[in-house]
Amino acid sequence: MPGSGSVGPSGRSVTNSNVHQVPALGRRTVKPMSGYPIMQDVCAKRAAILSGMADRLPTPPTFEEFEAWAGTGRVQRATEPDLAAWRLPEAQKNALMLSGVPMFEELVSGVSLRATPTMYQLAYLREGNEPIWDYGAVPDTGEVREWPPDGRQSRFANSTINHWLCSLNLAGSWFTHSSVIHRWDEEGDAEEQALAEIDALLDQIGAIDPAAIGDGSHETHFWPAVLGRWLY
Repeated sequence: MPGSGSVGPSGRSVTNSNVHQVPALGRRTVKPMSGYPIMQDVCAKRAAILSGMADRLPTPPTFEEFEAWAGTGRVQRATEPDLAAWRLPEAQKNALMLSGVPMFEELVSGVSLRATPTMYQLAYLREGNEPIWDYGAVPDTGEVREWPPDGRQSRFANSTINHWLCSLNLAGSWFTHSSVIHRWDEEGDAEEQALAEIDALLDQIGAIDPAAIGDGSHETHFWPAVLGRWLY
């Protein structure tokens, strides 16, 4: 991620059917974080259902909970026709139709619901007109992966669409409420504090979906790679 006060790439509007666009908006040990609200996220509260029960899904945030931090008009819900031919568990389809996908420029530029030969595309990140990555669900399981545009190996993001929506909610809530992430290079200890918040966010995502963190590899796992390089 870019430094010098810039926190992540931004996207621009692209108009297309089934594409919904909105305008922009190494881990290390550091001292405990302070200065921004601890996210009492619905996903974290319900993470207990994942303890040793791979066949259970976390309840995704509601549409209203997404809008609370993403803003009005920045959450796009799927329709039943969008997903009619998709081979996915009904609970994951329902999550896309009822909760929707939140957008914020640092991670999600827009929502695009379409089938491709390798995945069911969910959303994407663009910087200007340049594609950065797509989010896609694997048929049958709903495993969400980051798919780069240049043919490089995809990276694991989350175990299911439900887990992905919960992780996006944690990341978006953090970015919206953090008092330090937007000024991390302006004060002496702000960088260390920002790194502490990022580590805490990774821990929260790992509590919901341990597989999303895995061994922390930046080569194979999306969340450790993106958050671990957020400031730089």
